[in-house]
Amino acid sequence: MGPNQGQGVPSPEDSEGLAWDLYSYNISVPLGESYSNILPGWGIGKLQAVVGGRIVSSFNITVPPTASFGGTAELNATGTYPSLPGDTPANRTQVTLAANSLQDLTAHVGSDGRLSYTCLQNSTGSGCTLFVIYLIHSDYRAQQDPEFLGGPQTAPQSWLQNGSWAVDHFSALGAQIITNFWEQFVLTNGTRELLMSVGNYGWEDSIEIRENLFWTENYTTIFQIEHGYDITKYLPILFHQNNVGFGSAPPVWWVTDEPDFGNSHIADYRETLGTLYGTYLQTLTKWANDYLDLQFSAQVSYNLAMDMLQNVPNVDAPECESLGFNHLIDGYRQYCGPANLAGKRLVSTEIGANPDEAYQLTLPELMWDVKRSIAGSVTQFVFHGFPYSGPYGNTTWPGFTTFDYEFSEMHGPRQPAWPEFYQDPMNFTARLSYIFQSGVPKMDLAFYMKITTFPSIVRNYEPTDLEHAGYAYEYLSPENFGLPGAYVANGVLAPENQAFKAMVIRANDSMTVDGTLGIAGLAQNGLPIIFTGGIPTYVAQYEPLNGTQWVGQILNSLTSLPNVHVVPYEGLADAVSSLGIEPLTSIKSNGSWFTYWRRDDLVGADYVFVYNDATGAGLGNGYSEGSIKFASTGTPYVLDAWTGDQILIQNYTRSNASTTIPFQLAGNQSIIVAFADANSTISCASSHSNLTTGPCTPATVVNDPSRPLPPPSSSFLDLTDWTLVVEHWDPPTDLSDITPNATIKHNTTHQLTSLMPWASIPGLGANVSGRGYYTTTFTSPITNTSTTAGSHSSSGVYIDFGAIYHTIRVSINGRPLPPLDPTWAKADISSYLVSGENMVEAVVSTPLLNVLRPIWGELLSSGAGVNVPAAGLPIQDYGLQRPVVVVPYTR
Repeated sequence: MGPNQGQGVPSPEDSEGLAWDLYSYNISVPLGESYSNILPGWGIGKLQAVVGGRIVSSFNITVPPTASFGGTAELNATGTYPSLPGDTPANRTQVTLAANSLQDLTAHVGSDGRLSYTCLQNSTGSGCTLFVIYLIHSDYRAQQDPEFLGGPQTAPQSWLQNGSWAVDHFSALGAQIITNFWEQFVLTNGTRELLMSVGNYGWEDSIEIRENLFWTENYTTIFQIEHGYDITKYLPILFHQNNVGFGSAPPVWWVTDEPDFGNSHIADYRETLGTLYGTYLQTLTKWANDYLDLQFSAQVSYNLAMDMLQNVPNVDAPECESLGFNHLIDGYRQYCGPANLAGKRLVSTEIGANPDEAYQLTLPELMWDVKRSIAGSVTQFVFHGFPYSGPYGNTTWPGFTTFDYEFSEMHGPRQPAWPEFYQDPMNFTARLSYIFQSGVPKMDLAFYMKITTFPSIVRNYEPTDLEHAGYAYEYLSPENFGLPGAYVANGVLAPENQAFKAMVIRANDSMTVDGTLGIAGLAQNGLPIIFTGGIPTYVAQYEPLNGTQWVGQILNSLTSLPNVHVVPYEGLADAVSSLGIEPLTSIKSNGSWFTYWRRDDLVGADYVFVYNDATGAGLGNGYSEGSIKFASTGTPYVLDAWTGDQILIQNYTRSNASTTIPFQLAGNQSIIVAFADANSTISCASSHSNLTTGPCTPATVVNDPSRPLPPPSSSFLDLTDWTLVVEHWDPPTDLSDITPNATIKHNTTHQLTSLMPWASIPGLGANVSGRGYYTTTFTSPITNTSTTAGSHSSSGVYIDFGAIYHTIRVSINGRPLPPLDPTWAKADISSYLVSGENMVEAVVSTPLLNVLRPIWGELLSSGAGVNVPAAGLPIQDYGLQRPVVVVPYTR
């Protein structure tokens, strides 16, 4: 909907729908003295308020590097780090104002801007401060004007060529500035009709507008309606903690001498801001639906000082991003909980934008991001970085690179893996999306979470006991309790959606009055409520009439209900289990396994994603094994997202209500397990192929200890004596040549007695990127692939390449194998073998980093140099590095 973060469109300067900001001047007035003058800044904008207040104290604060307020509402015992949950502390001078001295003096300002004010003599305090606050346009541009850009630019002839101004994201008028521009200047001459025929979403990127304090013209009126008091006299304390990294952090924090330092007023400010942002999103969504017959998607709320969960349901396809969410499964669950409760068909993510990894992101790393996203309920993937690949001024080989090389990845024809090696991971992602957009997600637990700002997404539930036990959970804000699906039936919350079996509320959670009423309603309707660590006491809301006491009374009264429990904070998984609440997937493993469950009534099946997380482990590390007890007795299958195969599982144990299956998983490996109902339309493959044979009946499982399994007919082979032909992808002599055929390619041949990284191969060196063609031969270790029906046994051969650094394609005797999972690249090759000598051919590709390292300082993109220092660049370990073995088996 706009050209960049901080969305906007070309518009006449100072149009009413452009982004607003508040700007403040401070005037010190000593005790017993007066100020009488024209207010500073008079005329720079509309006078929003003049507020006077008496200073109680002032001191400097140095925040320890480890200080964090993640999910806690508790204030530091000394009161020196006042913060709301999710806030980021900062070094500052902190000045405390007497709350009872704050007064709105706006009505006393003359038409010429003159004000007279006296700081009354008082035995306490060090003086008074006048805050003069103006409403101004932020003048932030999502795309700069030609004059700012410099170079040989054409002077703008009108506002249409004068850049794009960020719009007001807290009013319908701001949304209408965008939609009016599109209607008048873009969707003309048949463009609207063409877009309607091929389009899917209108989309808005994450909001990254630089401002002092988000505001809109009718803010104070809406605030008064929502909260019942005037926010004006509290304006001085709103300027800290609310620009969330996209404005200058104020060196002075003004707080009040109220018990919570005035944080309740900040929470109320953010609540109203969220309401107004919802109006903006609803306006854009309705326009996309009505005017274009499209859906609307947006990266909702994060980066902003508001409750992110509040507005996720207000768009058709809410989108997060791996960068902003720090790749956290727990972070994705915070975003996806409200989306799934609202019945959104999918949750999208902008994925693969990693800092300092331009031209070095591997496709297995990208798939690691995909898997962690699926585990966190994300089901649609938009890959970051297919930049313009054609000629571009002041740009060197390998071509235009966004963000001055700061972020990965520049996919496309500049990459040695493009396009054929991209096909396998893209199809893998597509199959995952297809399966996990089917039906509805099912969860075990809902965490209550009220956080009023999201400067960065952090893990909110720190212990790992729930995930190790197999419990899947998501987060809900009290702002989501009004959604149609948020009702309780038979002790289950949202039975048509996630079907939560209980809600968890922590002692340090922030409460609101409406949230407390919502929890009481859920409890009285039979939902198990689990308070961990005690009953919450912090109310993130200004309630002058003993609201905090009222919230405490209501929550404590709920503990008399038989379905409300108070348990210790530690050992939550054990406590939940002791209440008879078991997970959909009970996990027993020596690794860190995650599951994600979808129920598809249309097909008659349950789909479960199983992922072995080995984050931080080196290549090929993180192997684990164990078993999972699934709350299903359907016929179990493996759905292979790499090949498309649907394979009947025959090794399992079944009880009256569950099925237990053992697994062996490589580091970061994932699988899909499907459980088919008796009348399911799932088909199964007769072998490892893409062809299916129609509906399957469960196999007869033979469990007879008198039938010993015969050993394989021969032992495994370690393949050696490889020939490697490296196709080098080198820069052109003239680095400014970025035409499609500019890359210089040549081959070198290397004989290897064992496999090793390219940088360690004599005569090859570290600064090489491109493709590698490996060949070797072996004599088949078996003479046939017989199957004996009576004994249910068969024999065959696997080839095992282990973990792959980037990409691989393999052929046996000239016949391509199906796509291989790079976390554990192995395949059954029994049907590919011939008697005697067999040839193995493996083709790999690499990223471009190694070949770019020697010319790193010479690289340009649109005239800008590289923003990442060459000193920290790694030498990447390209090629096959682990022993390749041929392994016979007997089943």
